[in-house]
Amino acid sequence: MPSVKELRARARVEVETFVAEHGPVALIQQPPSLVFQMVAQQMGGSRTVFMAHRSRLTDRLLAMLQGFEHLQVLFLHPKKDGEVFAVGRLETSCSVVVHDPSVSKVHAMLRWSEADGGCTLRDAGSMNGTYVNSVQLGGEEQALLDGDGLAFGDAQFLYVSTQTLHAHLNAAVPSSAR
Repeated sequence: MPSVKELRARARVEVETFVAEHGPVALIQQPPSLVFQMVAQQMGGSRTVFMAHRSRLTDRLLAMLQGFEHLQVLFLHPKKDGEVFAVGRLETSCSVVVHDPSVSKVHAMLRWSEADGGCTLRDAGSMNGTYVNSVQLGGEEQALLDGDGLAFGDAQFLYVSTQTLHAHLNAAVPSSAR
């Protein structure tokens, strides 16, 4: 996955070209720690036992925004209306793999809506819950809005349209990122 900083140079094209190349929406995340990656991979198909810490949701989201240049970007490339992207720890079952031990094997489902130009999100019975803007999802599917903060267990993401990301990438580069 490229970082925001790495994408800046590639974003000097027209927005239509950027969206055509990368897809309509992106999930942006803080790179997982090497320790969490190793633990999550070792867990493989075993049951999730790590408990998420709800008190850290807001702090982690703020930390992400402060270190925006170093965040990783995962673009979603839906091929048809209603396409589902499974989010979870298992590489064999999930199209969005999250290397965090608080994430269930199959944690949640993102569903692409061509008509809305965005995704809906539903928890897949995860142990540690799925959150949108720090509010836990119930059993219902929820439409996502550009800029929503998502949490799968302790793993934090920003959900943005590729157009919005393109605009941010072409905004003035902060002096700390140069």
